[in-house]
Amino acid sequence: MTHRVYRVGWLVVPLTAFNVLSFRPRPAFSAFGRRRSSVTTPSTPAKRSLSGRYKEKLRPLDGEAVTKFVDTHCHLDMVIPRLSRQSHEDARKAKARGDLPPRILNASYEEWRASLVGPEKGLEACVNIGCGKAALDVAASFLQYDGIYGAFGIHPLRADEWDSEVEQKLVRMMSMDKVVAWGECGLDYFDKMTRGQVKDERTRGLQREVFARQINLAVSLNKPLVVHTRFAEEDTLELLEKHLPDSHPVHVHCFTSSNTLAQSLLQRFSSLRLGFTGGVTFANAPEVRDVVQQVPLDRILLETDSPYMAPEPFRGRIAHPGHVSYVADAIAQVKGVSRSQVLETCRRNTRQMYGI
Repeated sequence: MTHRVYRVGWLVVPLTAFNVLSFRPRPAFSAFGRRRSSVTTPSTPAKRSLSGRYKEKLRPLDGEAVTKFVDTHCHLDMVIPRLSRQSHEDARKAKARGDLPPRILNASYEEWRASLVGPEKGLEACVNIGCGKAALDVAASFLQYDGIYGAFGIHPLRADEWDSEVEQKLVRMMSMDKVVAWGECGLDYFDKMTRGQVKDERTRGLQREVFARQINLAVSLNKPLVVHTRFAEEDTLELLEKHLPDSHPVHVHCFTSSNTLAQSLLQRFSSLRLGFTGGVTFANAPEVRDVVQQVPLDRILLETDSPYMAPEPFRGRIAHPGHVSYVADAIAQVKGVSRSQVLETCRRNTRQMYGI
């Protein structure tokens, strides 16, 4: 039997050996360190849980620099105490099982910050939110720490707390060092009982009035505006278009509304950006990933809205600002780009929005 051969210079290689020695292009890998799968698009919504993609701590791809990140929206006054209670409960359960109890985290910002591990250590700064009358001073107390900035306003679900005293206090707080924005404020028409819209016109009217007032104050003080909107797309767009200059900086945080609203806001307001949380990792939230897919990366901010919206694989636990890393990876997966590109672009977006 004869064999065909290939001659390469002085080297003669049989065809069968050539097949073994042939080189194939290295497969692309996703930001999760695994073979890249197809990207979720509006026409192919995610059908399965994303949990499996997060079983290991995320790590940078070979050749990529570790990039710092900012949590642009969190509630530290609720995060730290809840993490402490969770830590004590974990220790109690471990003891009951006969396992070695984990180290207990006490209600201390410094201790929590020191407890960050893996990619969570990339946390550079936070924008801490105070949005209720009783929470303003507590939230402001975190400004004493390096890397903590503040935003203050009245949440729509606390619109009944608005009065001249609260307004004057918030105006004074805007002049404090490290206060970078007004908010969160906005509209929330979600009815927990019916899982639909609130129908009471008095409730809706009060929210609209308080939101409009806060928009005007933010503009007059030249402060970026942090907006909360839930089940109130038409009214949110109407009030922003009526009271907000087209170029005013706006952060529509924890965006879970429609792509129709997203595109309307992005087209109307040139300095507006949308914030995405751990919700982008939820298996039952393909609509959020659809929006992420269609929003330009330079119009996205990374946030946790902690203690809420913990990403996979921490869903059901207490979210904290270190979880921004997992939000970035999910966005990288949806957009088919590297983790570093997401972190670097969103870091630049944060600097442009808040000056941090």
